[in-house]
Amino acid sequence: MISNDLIFDIGLHRGLDAQYYLNKGFRVIGLEAVPALVAECRKKLHSHGGRLVIVNKALYHEAGKTVTFYTVPGKDDWGSLNQQVAEKAVEKATPITVETVDLTWLFDRFGVPRYIKCDIEGADIIFREQLIRETRRPTFVSIEVNDGHEGAALAECGYEVAQIVNQWFHPFRQPPNPAREGKFVAAQFTGETSGLFGLELPATSWQPIDEIDAITRRWKELRAIDEQLAPGWLDVHAATRAALV
Repeated sequence: MISNDLIFDIGLHRGLDAQYYLNKGFRVIGLEAVPALVAECRKKLHSHGGRLVIVNKALYHEAGKTVTFYTVPGKDDWGSLNQQVAEKAVEKATPITVETVDLTWLFDRFGVPRYIKCDIEGADIIFREQLIRETRRPTFVSIEVNDGHEGAALAECGYEVAQIVNQWFHPFRQPPNPAREGKFVAAQFTGETSGLFGLELPATSWQPIDEIDAITRRWKELRAIDEQLAPGWLDVHAATRAALV
């Protein structure tokens, strides 16, 4: 059974998304591998009490393992299980040792949420592979575009419609009032946030999910010609048609 008051924030980072979800009245499970970021979030969000649970582990192929995670001191949102992804050929990563969980462990422990935001620097592919294998799935899900096969993977999970959100444009977006998810919060989104979700995304922007990968390919082709023609980075949000009624 889906808990409609629950959101998973996989890739908690500095807690900006979690703070938005909490202010809207949701309970939040935040997953973050880096202890310093966990400490920052616990301090920043302590007033929300038991409605926030932070899991200081990394999403991995298997729960209960110990793996190397690469942090980037000068760019703390680039941390990754993959050293090359973390460094992006311009930074120097610092390895730390972290324990792991998987999606099944999270579902078993906390239940199935209404929405999962997943933004974990390359490990989004691990997440979507686990979501395909799971029979329990959230009503709404978002993942960052990596290899351009996000639409196909989410379709395999049973999602029927999707929309692409370019996070570069977040400063130009405002939450709808009255709210369509939880309570209204007058938020100002930035490039470090995931922004609107679920029913608060533009209703006219949902498209058949089998069209999404072709759109992201065209965006990447345009970006390869000139980044100023296709700035930013993309998330794919997915749902079933029934969820939008």
